[in-house]
Formats: sequence, C-alpha cells, structure tokens
Amino acid sequence: MDQHELITTVLCEAGGRHAEDSLPAGYAGKRADVVFASDNLIAEVKSFTSDRRQDPQVATKLGEVMERNAAFGGPIVFGTVNVRLHDLPKPIAEQALRVVGARVRKEVTSARGQITATRAVLDMPDAYGLIVFVSPPERLGNQTIAWLINDALKQSAHMDGLDGAMVIETPLGFPAGEFKSRNTFSSLWSISGRTFPNGLAERIAAAWECITPQPARHADAEDFVALGGTE
Repeated sequence: MDQHELITTVLCEAGGRHAEDSLPAGYAGKRADVVFASDNLIAEVKSFTSDRRQDPQVATKLGEVMERNAAFGGPIVFGTVNVRLHDLPKPIAEQALRVVGARVRKEVTSARGQITATRAVLDMPDAYGLIVFVSPPERLGNQTIAWLINDALKQSAHMDGLDGAMVIETPLGFPAGEFKSRNTFSSLWSISGRTFPNGLAERIAAAWECITPQPARHADAEDFVALGGTE
C-alpha cells in the first residue's frame, strides 16, 4: 500500500467513498478520489514521494536564485551545500520556495479541476473541496513545509472551488521504508474560509488509529520537535 492508497483508505474508513464507485456508468472525465456524501465534501489526494531538492534542474534553479541575490544576502555557493531557508533573507527564501514548490502549484490546479468535475457529475454544486497533500516526513522542516504549502496555495492561478487543504507528513506507505520509525504530522488549512464539516477531522483521526499502528493525538506547533519532527 503506497501513501496515496493509505490516505484514501483512511478517508473511506472515516465515512468517505471512492468517487469512482459513485460515478455514472461509462463516465470517463476527470474525477476526485473520495466523496463524503453525508458531509457534502469531495477530496482529492496528491502524493509527493520524491525530494525536489535532489532534482538536478531544481538544484540549478536554486543556485541561480542564490547567485542573482548574492548582493542582497544570498549565500555564495561553491560545490554542493545544504542551505536552510530559515537562514535566508525573506525575499530570497520566498523565491527559493517558489522554485521548490512549482510542482505543488501544478497539483493545486489539477486538484481544483478534478473536484470541480466531480461536483458537476455528482450534482454536488456546493460540496466542500478538500485537497490532501501527503509526503514522507518533511526533509525541509515543518515550518518550511508550512511556508511552502501556504505560498503554493496563494500563488496558484486557479483557487476557486478549493475550500481547504490537509497536509500529511507520514513515514507509512513510503516504499523505501527509510522513515519507518518516524511520527506522522498532519495539519488542516483553510482556503476559502468555509467551515470544515463538523466532526470530520475527529473521524479521520479515529480512522487513522484504526488503519495504522499510530495513535492519533493533538499536537501544537511547538510539539513537533518533541515528537520527532524537524525544526
């Protein structure tokens, strides 16, 4: 079971249903992953299993960001080096985030289209649109992933129809197994300002406990490090 299948299984355990099981026979258009009919919510899951920083094209673009901003506090890099975005001046960090987050922005636009199409074919015009991002435990740090997702959502050209985002960083379902002993961190983000369906977050947490070996507990941002997350 990969990470995408894991999350869709948890969502179905929480009261959802695979969208394809609700679609009319012969429908071949775009579709989201999971439909919560009783909660009037449609969810699309996007999985990220690769480390964008290891992509040579991304590394080159990040190097260009540093080079053209050297006079404004950007580091002068010789060879290969890890640079924490937290340590960069904010304008430079934002440019670097947008390089790393290019794929996230594409997935936001894709999810919006899938959710919109599913609303139409299932006649759920006012369904809450939820995009769920799932990845291995974040290599960039929890604060950085927060900036990355927030920036990607703000910069996306097509936000209409997306009401919320759930970000799940989990070692479970990751094929390589290198994060096996790590904890899972999840957060819920508002996009449109609509209220998340009452009780659904708690049902998802209960489903997580049922499907996985990890107990679900509430964690504040300052708890991440104590629970094994990165700063």
